[in-house]
Amino acid sequence: MQHHAKPMALIASALILGYLLTLLTYTSLALDVLLFALSLFALVQSANIFTQLATALGNRLGISRLATGILIIAIGTSAPELFASIGAALQGQPEVVVGNVLGTIIANSLLGIGCGAIVASTTLTVHHTVFGTQMSLFLVAILLALGSLYDGILVWYEGLILLIVLGFYLHHVMRHSGDSESRAEPDTADEHDATDTGPATTWLIPLLLISLAVLFLSGDLVVSALLQGATTLDISSTKLATSILAVGTSIPEIATAIALVRQNNADGLFGEIIGSNIFDVLGILGLIALFTPLTLGTDLLLYLGGSVFLMFIITMMIMNDRQINRLEGISLIALFSLFTLQLVNL
Repeated sequence: MQHHAKPMALIASALILGYLLTLLTYTSLALDVLLFALSLFALVQSANIFTQLATALGNRLGISRLATGILIIAIGTSAPELFASIGAALQGQPEVVVGNVLGTIIANSLLGIGCGAIVASTTLTVHHTVFGTQMSLFLVAILLALGSLYDGILVWYEGLILLIVLGFYLHHVMRHSGDSESRAEPDTADEHDATDTGPATTWLIPLLLISLAVLFLSGDLVVSALLQGATTLDISSTKLATSILAVGTSIPEIATAIALVRQNNADGLFGEIIGSNIFDVLGILGLIALFTPLTLGTDLLLYLGGSVFLMFIITMMIMNDRQINRLEGISLIALFSLFTLQLVNL
């Protein structure tokens, strides 16, 4: 409980100050930037706390580390874009939802893998299952989402199809990882119990609900800040969602990727990035589409669709020799910079 007290106090302070800023009748670019920074801080930090609490609850309930890890990494690192998308949907901004999701998977892939390759002490080695199975599943997710959006709108039954495919993906990952888990961790339950210093079980569920509520509030606030900034700058809110907001909501994925590289876990880096991207495309778009149709203008759809495919092809070309070096990591980050500049000039 005490472990999370200071971060929660900082998040609460950021939210309160953010909502006070929204009450001001005077607006300026500086205030818009401050509001966006505060709300994004609250969003990312509350997602981090939610992930930690959910992991602890899974351990206490005896859920396997594999099952907890897949669900928490996929949902936890995607929580900022999920709740930012929910906030956009609640404010009647369906284009912001689609722009944020597509922009996020581009940022995850180019910045996440790029930063990981730069900070790695050695060349990153790509496992054959990443290059083959995982990237193939990612391509299927991209084709399904963009195919559903070909007419400029994603409706509820198309969203349901995306969610069903996500369910099959999670089942596939769990089934094909079960054997290795059972062999690798016969005595881990005792270790968890012996070393677990987190909050008591009776506090976990209330804290989870509180962090979930904070996620909703901060997601709503970050979209409000985005729309206010778009008005001040006279720039499309969808473009800001696809660039600035996408980078902001990708912070957990990028930070996790760097941490995994420092632990010499390249497989974990690629699995985390690709898994998060698949959840973003199938889970977030599918879930939001169940409740409200998602739309995107033709120009942006063509540009983002083309950018996603280009990102996928370039990433596959770099992975072709099963190695990613520092220079290739720099090229991925440079490619994202070009993508952002071209997006602003559309």
